[in-house]
Amino acid sequence: MLVSNHNLTDGKMTVDINGNGFARTVNVTRLLADGDTNTKTRKNGKDAHLSCGLSLAPHKLAGSGNLCGSASPACIDACLNETGLGSVFPMIQASRIAKAYLFQTERQWFLDNLRSDIAKWERKASKQGLKLCCRLNMFSDVQWEKFGIVEDFPNAQFYDYSKHVKRLLGGNKLAPNYWVTLSRSETNEEQCLEALASGVNVAVVFHNRGAFAGNRAGKQKLPKKWNGYRVHDGDTDDRRFLDPRGRKHGVVIGLRLKAPNNAQRQAAIDSGFSVPC
Repeated sequence: MLVSNHNLTDGKMTVDINGNGFARTVNVTRLLADGDTNTKTRKNGKDAHLSCGLSLAPHKLAGSGNLCGSASPACIDACLNETGLGSVFPMIQASRIAKAYLFQTERQWFLDNLRSDIAKWERKASKQGLKLCCRLNMFSDVQWEKFGIVEDFPNAQFYDYSKHVKRLLGGNKLAPNYWVTLSRSETNEEQCLEALASGVNVAVVFHNRGAFAGNRAGKQKLPKKWNGYRVHDGDTDDRRFLDPRGRKHGVVIGLRLKAPNNAQRQAAIDSGFSVPC
């Protein structure tokens, strides 16, 4: 899909999406979505947190820049952006593309509206006696610490996965309310092992032999250890900031390989993106 035009009228943004036989004008009225609308964040319990997330089209799908600058080739191919409801309803993809495009081309408008949205969600959480937890990279890998968003909401908990190794090993300090889990791919395993040794949690995708595409993915088992490090099941809850933390080293966050079909599953395995259990 391609963005052909966008307009800002009375504070409201519209984006024209055209491509693959799809033509639609997207009215971007909000940026954050309820955690219950996404397969990942739907796992989050409601015992203490109210969840919301920002879904931007990953990599270069919006045609206006790369929102996954450290993604490996297999990561791009295996991205969960085109699974779930996003693979069924073109309008969902159009909305993600529109938001990603606006983040690149109307940065100040986007950041102002993102702050406004987070504030609304924080008030909603407070009324329910809950703490807001927000995942700003549902599919993208934006380094949000560069924009002051997290620091503006110290009472909210932010969390993400990232393949930008320097965010966690480069000496840069993230805000105390921003938990980032490093994500392994077929190209950064050595750096992930270095991160684990230094106390950083690392997410690793595992697979079992057999037919585990689509809804069967959840039946796969995880190993107890990987390269000597304990594996914690990361598929039971998306709130990575609640994961165990080793005293001297990091913990492996095990994720089951999820692919919509056998061909994509095999491609993730062949590339080394997924690790055999």
